[in-house]
Amino acid sequence: MSGHACASPVLPMLAREFGANATEIGATMSAFAAGRLLFNLPCGWYADAVGRRPLMIAGPAATTAGMAWSYCSTGLGELLCARAVAGIGSSMYMSGATAMLADLSTRHTRARILGANQAAVLAGAAAGPALGGAIAGADGMSIRSPFLAVGALSSFASVYSFARIEETRPESVKPEREFAASKHWYCDGHPIEDTKMCLELDEFGKPVVHRDGQVYELLETKSPDGAATTTAVDPATAQDAAMGRLVKSMDFWAVCGLNAALFFSGAGGRGTLLPILAYQNFGFTPESLGALFSAMAVTSLLGLGPASALTDAVGRKAVIAPCVVASAASVALMGTTTDPTAFTAASILWAASGSLMGTAPAAYAADISPKNIRGSALAIYRTCGDVGLLLGPLALGALADEVGIPIALGVNAALLTISGGVFHFTAREIRRKAQTAAAKIS
Repeated sequence: MSGHACASPVLPMLAREFGANATEIGATMSAFAAGRLLFNLPCGWYADAVGRRPLMIAGPAATTAGMAWSYCSTGLGELLCARAVAGIGSSMYMSGATAMLADLSTRHTRARILGANQAAVLAGAAAGPALGGAIAGADGMSIRSPFLAVGALSSFASVYSFARIEETRPESVKPEREFAASKHWYCDGHPIEDTKMCLELDEFGKPVVHRDGQVYELLETKSPDGAATTTAVDPATAQDAAMGRLVKSMDFWAVCGLNAALFFSGAGGRGTLLPILAYQNFGFTPESLGALFSAMAVTSLLGLGPASALTDAVGRKAVIAPCVVASAASVALMGTTTDPTAFTAASILWAASGSLMGTAPAAYAADISPKNIRGSALAIYRTCGDVGLLLGPLALGALADEVGIPIALGVNAALLTISGGVFHFTAREIRRKAQTAAAKIS
């Protein structure tokens, strides 16, 4: 993450060298999002079908190629293509990493596990902008130099993943319709002899059992003589059924919409309009803007641990709603103030409110994603975020060119408020206790 953050203070300036306006500067962010958007679903499928580890190796390697191309770009078109390649690398890595962390966590620990990963991300985000600004401002360096630093860091991440990361995807088994009585079934982690004696509920309240690392859905059917029987459906069929329930879930689409709004705001407001406003209205340099970005990242990092524990303790919805409102207020303040101190304070407040929200949206999405399609479900969740990442810089950049940055930031704040309200009144809180029980299906 420090690699991507390292380039953030200089990317708008490099685009300006090619004669870019606010809309075209936004396009450099959207090109990155487009690469992610196109590859999220294929990478999610790959994570479920083949594994997480290959994506965590190939992703940073692709990012290295994109950043090297950014360094060598001679025009805006080349820069946009290079940013798309870097986005593809980001999609590959995130598809593997999020599925792997979900594999290694439970509902009771998920926010904290994801929070630990987010802490590592924010540590990189804290160091990256300051490092990028310092590199660009050093003697003999240019605003292109941080892209070389990004490439080196990404190369290291790829090599490290190859050497140290182990696969966490459950082993595949051959789909079967008839099951030998000698094979062990598991319910809630305990071996059983008869699937009728188990009722473990998945995230959607459907009974399931486990064998050989796979999830089997239990279906109750009636024989011609009226007797009730229980059938364990093979993993492939169960995956199709789980995906069918997922795409009909209002809870899932509510959190996906919120994620889209958060990325729209982050990429369009923080990533595009904030640097332009800082350079044009408040006289920031690459070094000072890098310092501001680092201060925002440090603020996020400091609040992440307590926020993750709070999210696991009181639930996801109770944390999300007030934090979205606080984020919207800080965005509105940032767009209306003419005082540099107030501008800086509003930026820090934005980071603090995002920190308190922490991993609650991602944890909620993982909570309601069936285990047997979790990689694909989280890919859909990330794709919705990347739609916001794609549209935010373009839409807010174009709006800023037409009516000015303050009004564009006001629209940003309104969108955050609306998305937070829709999520709060649409999505249901997920129970924290494991949804299991022992019963006989008769």
